[in-house]
Amino acid sequence: MDDETRDRAAAAALHHLRASGEPVREAFLYERVRSDGIDIGGREFITVLMRLETQGDVHVDPVHDDRPDPEPFAPRFWRVTE
Repeated sequence: MDDETRDRAAAAALHHLRASGEPVREAFLYERVRSDGIDIGGREFITVLMRLETQGDVHVDPVHDDRPDPEPFAPRFWRVTE
């Protein structure tokens, strides 16, 4: 994955998290970013989210339920830290 795609995915994820006003389930956030026309795989998207977390831009909320999500996603909910 190139840096431009990674940066676009990060910006789109932040946009969707801010717009939601609440934590968003990882798999749903991925689908929202993909609907913006960003061609990124699931594992690469998780890497983008982890980088955003390391930078302090997002945070993982505790698991709200234990319903399984499709691989490679986990039942994690992400939110912006702003």
